[in-house]
Amino acid sequence: MRKITPIHGLTFFFLIGLIGLTLIFKGHIPLWHSLLLRYLMLLALLFVLKISSDRGGKGRALFNDFSPVIFIVLIYESLGDLIQYLRQDIDSWLIQIDLSLFGVHPTVWMERWIVPWFTDIMSLAYFSYYFLPLTLLIVLYIGNPKLEFNESIFVLTFGYYASFIGYILFPAIGPRYTLTSFYSVPLDGIWITNFVRDTLNALEHNKRDCMPSGHTQIVLMVLYLAYRYKRFVFYVPVHSKYLSQNWLSTFPPEAQSKTRLMHIEVQ
Repeated sequence: MRKITPIHGLTFFFLIGLIGLTLIFKGHIPLWHSLLLRYLMLLALLFVLKISSDRGGKGRALFNDFSPVIFIVLIYESLGDLIQYLRQDIDSWLIQIDLSLFGVHPTVWMERWIVPWFTDIMSLAYFSYYFLPLTLLIVLYIGNPKLEFNESIFVLTFGYYASFIGYILFPAIGPRYTLTSFYSVPLDGIWITNFVRDTLNALEHNKRDCMPSGHTQIVLMVLYLAYRYKRFVFYVPVHSKYLSQNWLSTFPPEAQSKTRLMHIEVQ
């Protein structure tokens, strides 16, 4: 019988930590029974993956290798029923940090540069974040160097879990909600912006994911791994991150994304 893989061991301990948090704060969490059940089911899935990996088979191996993607998505979604009941949001602190650093609300000050067609470009660049890690992993997997794939998916999974811990410790919903009354110019596009905004609003159950910026963190990790293992893939996130960074530093109210201001605040 094979030992549990490092990446599944990482997921196991992270799930144990979430179960502990759920039990400790169950008096404050309305859906704690459901939350606990979901975490136990994910632990059961880990056990099933362990058994299937011992039996071999290409299909089982493929599912097992990419299973961390499933855990990342499901754990992230579960945080929407957990984080808001653990402690108060820290948006007021982040607002004060912004004011002390810049003397203004950056996203309000940047309203002067809103242009619908550029909003669409930035929306598309921002949306590409969700596909960059998986794209790199698929390229590495097809290329066959299993060690490179295993190292990359472990590093990325660790990065996601680290950002999840940040969301738990520093819950914030971002200026999209907290500074709504300050905005006078709608952040609208022409073709793609509404689709991106509505899609993310519908799919992301966890709204307190602004601190730290997982988008910046994961894209930088993808850049490093792509540069190290598959240099030609490196240029895809470089262009997307260039656009996303412009969105963060020069584009106004963040009705498009909950996390853009956090990029500025943590810098």
